[in-house]
Amino acid sequence: MTSPSREPRKGLDRAIWRWLWAAALLLCALLLAVKIAPQSPWRGAIDTRITAMLPQQERSPLAARAESLDDTANRLVILVGSRDASAAARKQRDAAAQALRQALAPIARLDDGKSLESLRLPAEVQPALIAPSLASLSDDDWQARALKQLFQPGGQRDLIRDPFGLAGAWQSWLTPANLSLSGGQLLLRAPASTGSVSNKQHSDKQHSDEQGSDGKGSDQPGNGYRLISATLTGSAYAMSDQQALEQAVNGVKADYPDVRLLRSGLVFHASNGAQQAKQEMSTIGLGSLIGVLLLLWAVFRTPRRLPLLLVPVATGVLFALPLTWWAFGGLHVLTLAFGASLIGISIDYVLHLECMRRLATHGRGGLAALWPGLTLGLCSSLAAYLAITLTPMPGLRQMGMFAALGLIGAWLSVRLWLPQLPLPAQATREDSPAARAAGCLARAIPGKRSWQALGLLLMAALASLYGLRSDDRLTQLNPSPASLINEQREVQRLLAEPDGLRYLIVQAETDAALLTRLHALEGTFQQLNARQQLGHWASLAQQLPTLAQQQANLGAMRERTRTLLPQVLSTAGLPPELVKRAEQAIAGAHPLRPADWVALPAGEMGQRLWLDSRTAAIGIVRFGDVTAHGSAALARLAADDESLEYVDQVARLSTTLGRIRSEMAWLVGGAVVLISLLLALRYRRSTWRALLPPLGGLVLTLAALTLAGVGLNLFHLLGLLLVLGIGLDAGIFCAEHPARSAEKGNPTRSANEKAEQGKSEASTSRASQASLLAISLSCASSLLAFGLLSFSQTPALAALGLACLLGLSATWCLVPFARS
Repeated sequence: MTSPSREPRKGLDRAIWRWLWAAALLLCALLLAVKIAPQSPWRGAIDTRITAMLPQQERSPLAARAESLDDTANRLVILVGSRDASAAARKQRDAAAQALRQALAPIARLDDGKSLESLRLPAEVQPALIAPSLASLSDDDWQARALKQLFQPGGQRDLIRDPFGLAGAWQSWLTPANLSLSGGQLLLRAPASTGSVSNKQHSDKQHSDEQGSDGKGSDQPGNGYRLISATLTGSAYAMSDQQALEQAVNGVKADYPDVRLLRSGLVFHASNGAQQAKQEMSTIGLGSLIGVLLLLWAVFRTPRRLPLLLVPVATGVLFALPLTWWAFGGLHVLTLAFGASLIGISIDYVLHLECMRRLATHGRGGLAALWPGLTLGLCSSLAAYLAITLTPMPGLRQMGMFAALGLIGAWLSVRLWLPQLPLPAQATREDSPAARAAGCLARAIPGKRSWQALGLLLMAALASLYGLRSDDRLTQLNPSPASLINEQREVQRLLAEPDGLRYLIVQAETDAALLTRLHALEGTFQQLNARQQLGHWASLAQQLPTLAQQQANLGAMRERTRTLLPQVLSTAGLPPELVKRAEQAIAGAHPLRPADWVALPAGEMGQRLWLDSRTAAIGIVRFGDVTAHGSAALARLAADDESLEYVDQVARLSTTLGRIRSEMAWLVGGAVVLISLLLALRYRRSTWRALLPPLGGLVLTLAALTLAGVGLNLFHLLGLLLVLGIGLDAGIFCAEHPARSAEKGNPTRSANEKAEQGKSEASTSRASQASLLAISLSCASSLLAFGLLSFSQTPALAALGLACLLGLSATWCLVPFARS
C-alpha cells in the first residue's frame, strides 16, 4: 500500500475540517431520523401528488373558490361488472361488489348507500317542483295518477302533503336514467345511446314510475355495473391508505377473476405513481449503481476499494436528503427518483481524484493541480442545478436543491477524506488496467478531416434548429398508465360526470335572475353537444326550474288540489274533509332557491355548482369532454358577456408550462453567458476547449430532437441543464489538461530528445491522460445514471432522460476535439 505523504497540512488538508464534516453528517443523520421515526412529532410525508410540482396558478378569486369546491381528492368510484349477461356472471358480480364493500369499510366511508332515498324533498317545497315528465298531463291524467298512488302496492299514500305523487316523480327525474336500486345495491347500466344530448334533463325521459318512489326495480339481464362510491377516511396521498386500498381491490380481483373493475379517483393515480416511482428508484438507481461499479472494477480492479470510493455518493445523499426535507416540509417522490440519478454525477469527483492519484502523482501535495478544475466543475454543475431552483415549480425547486446539496456533500467528502486513503501498491504500476485504458484513449486525437466533418455537422445542426417546436401538453405531467386513464374516462362516461377541468362561472344580481340565465344557456350547450363539441355538463338549471316556473307550478298544484282532489277522494271513497287539510298544507308551500337547495341532502350534487356570496348570485356550469372548437366557442361566449367567466384549467396549465419553459430557456442562455465569461477569465485563448463539449452537446441534442419531430418541453430543458453542467465539467478538465505532443507518439523524435523532456512535462502528460480517463468514466457513468431515465414510465423523467442521453453522448464525442 502507498500511504499519503507526510507533508505539512494546510487549508482543507487539516484534520479539523475532516472532523467538522463528520460532525455535520452526524447532525444530518439525526435530522433524517427525526423525519422518518414513526412516533416523531416532526415525521415527514412522502408527497405523491403530481400537482405538487406545479406553481401557484394565476386565477381570479371566483375561479379559486370554484376550484376549491371541486376538491374530490379523497373520493373514489369503483364499478363492478360481469363478463357477460348470464345469471351466473351477474351473481359473481354482486358477490364481488359486496366483498369489495366489506374490504373498503375499514379505510373508507361508503356514501352510495344514501343514494336514492336522500333525494326526497321537504313537503313545503315539493309542490313547486314538478318533474318534466308530468308537465304535459291532462286533468284526467292527474286524477289517474293520484288514484294510482293510492292503490298501487308500494305506492305513495300521503294525501295531505303530496296527493299527486310529485315526490316520486321528482326523485325519479333527478336519478340518472341508467341508475337504479336493485337487491340493495346501486345498479348502473350503460347508457342506451350516446346521442347529441347526453343530459337526462333535456331528453325529457319517462322514468319508470312503476318502480315505486324508492326507485327499486328488477335486475334485468344485461351488462350492468354495481356502483360503489366512497370517501377515504384518510388521505389519497397517504401510502398506508393507498396500500390498503390496493390490497382490497387486488383481493377481490383474485377471488373473483371473472368480474371487471373500473376505477376512478385520484387515489388510484397517486398509488400508481408511488409504486412506479419506487420501482424506478430500484431499477434505475440500482442499474446506475451496478453500471458504475462495473466501470470502476474494469478500470481499477480493486474490489475491496470500491465501497470506499462510493462513500462520497452516500454522504452526498445523507447530506441532501434531510436538509431538503426540512427546508420544504415534505419530500416529493419524484425528488427521490431524481436523486437516484445523483449517483452518476457525484461519482465524477471520485473518478478524477482516483485517476490523478493512480496515473499522475502519488503524494497529497501533487494533487494541487487537480483541485482548481474539480472546484470549477462543482461550480459549473451547481450553476446548472441552482438554475432549476429559480423556476416557479415547487417540485423542480426541490429537485434542484436536492441535487445541489448532494454534489456539495460528495465534493466535500472527496476533498477532505479520500486523499487520506492509502492506495494499493499495484495501483500505480505503469501496466495497470487504468494506465492502459488511459493510453488507449489518449490516442484518439482527431485529424483535419475530423475537424472538417465536425464543422459541417455543427453548421447543419444549427440550421436545423429553425424547425424546432415546443410541446407544452399536460400529458408530460401524467405518469398514469393508459389503462387507468381509460378506466376513469369510462366511469365518467357512464355516470355523465364532468371532470371539473373546464367550467363557466355565471353571475347575476338575484337568485331568480341566475336561474333564468342558467336555463337560457342550456340552449347554447345543447347546440355545442349536437355538433359533438361538448359532452355532458352539470348545471343548477338541470336540478331546479326557474323561480318563475316554480311559482307557476305552485299555482297550478293549488288549483289541482282545489278542483281535482275532491273527485279523487270521492272515487276512492275517502272523506272530503281531507281536501281542506291538503289545501292548508299547500298554502304554506314556497319556491326552492339555489342556496336552500344546496343545503339539502338532495342538493348535495349541486354544492359544487353554487358559490355563496352576499353581493351576487353565482352559479357554476361544469363541463366534461370539450373539443378545442367547443372550448373556443365557450371562451367567445364568456368574452362577450361580463357576467360570464370561462376557465379552462388544461389550457391554463399548458400556458404555465410554456411560460416556465421560456423562462428556463433564458436561464440556460444566461447560465451559458455567465459561465463563458468566468471561464474566459481563467483560460483566455483556451476558453473554447471548455465550451466545445457542453455547447456542442446542447446544439446537437436540439438538432436531434428537431429532426425526430419531438417538441421541446420543460423537462427537455431540464435535461439540457444537466448536460450543460456535466459538459462543462468535462470541458474544464480538457482546458486544464489538454493533450500533449508526447501523447501523439511523433516517430521523428529521437530517443535522446525524448529523454531530454523534463520531469515537469512528463508529469503534465500523465495528468492529461489521467484527466481524459476520468472524463470518459464520468461521461459513461452519467449516461448510465441520466440516460436510464429515458426508459422511465413517467413522461417528465423520460423527456429529461432522452435529452441527457443525446446530450451526454454528443459531449463525450466532442471531448477529443476539445483536448487536441
